[in-house]
Amino acid sequence: METAPADSSLEPVAVRVRRMRFDLDAAPRYWHSDSPFLTHHFTAMSLFFPGGERFFIDSVRHFEKDLADPVLRGQVKAFVAQEGQHSHHHRVYDRLMSRSGVPVDRYEGWVDGLLRFMRRWIPAKAQLALTITLEHFTAVFADLLLTDDQITEGMHPKVRELWLWHAVEETEHKAVAFDVYQQVCGSYWLRAFMMARVIIGFPIGILFFHFLLMIGDRKAFGVRDIARGLRIVWGPGGFFPSALRGLLVFFRRDFHPWQKDNRNLIDDWSEQHPAVAS
Repeated sequence: METAPADSSLEPVAVRVRRMRFDLDAAPRYWHSDSPFLTHHFTAMSLFFPGGERFFIDSVRHFEKDLADPVLRGQVKAFVAQEGQHSHHHRVYDRLMSRSGVPVDRYEGWVDGLLRFMRRWIPAKAQLALTITLEHFTAVFADLLLTDDQITEGMHPKVRELWLWHAVEETEHKAVAFDVYQQVCGSYWLRAFMMARVIIGFPIGILFFHFLLMIGDRKAFGVRDIARGLRIVWGPGGFFPSALRGLLVFFRRDFHPWQKDNRNLIDDWSEQHPAVAS
């Protein structure tokens, strides 16, 4: 079994379970900059979360009994609770978008079907390897959401609260699944293989559903809106190009999520939300 060292130079990050409420009904249909393109981009990401978060929970809990470290076992319990909250709130968001006439329910069902297939046919350790690659995606995306104003500027405040809270908690627990993987498997080649597939497949999946959401919304096509959205999401310095460098470090043999110590982002958010900081 090959293992990469954890970043033992850092104190473990406390993974806190927060009970949140979001008044999403207050947001307009195109809640990001009055832009169909940007709104549907985030909706395309969101429709992966309800089923995806449950997949992460199951893949990690499968090995919970094999963990000797009581600190990690405690982090797993908090990870499960956080991911359950994420699944719930993104399902609420998806239902809201469905009521506005966007066929999110149908596409969410497609994602759930794919995940059922993987649960049935992919070995448990491979499912965990898939989880840690996707957790790395969410951690990199979370860092961008918390640091790049170009991405969040123009979001309706109520929906922005949802995305930034999710980003903070993804940052907080970004090493939990990885540390479980290191204890129960640790194969570099398995995780590298999974990332090689996911680093191509996941952005394509988002782009695919984004396209379907745009097609399904007859009001969505404006040349200026699409041009601006393409620049922000896919253009030089945009969301996905900015994420690429952070994603590629996963291929280092000695990679650990906390080699990028951005816990200050958790502290900053907590200071701004003292009522839910713990």
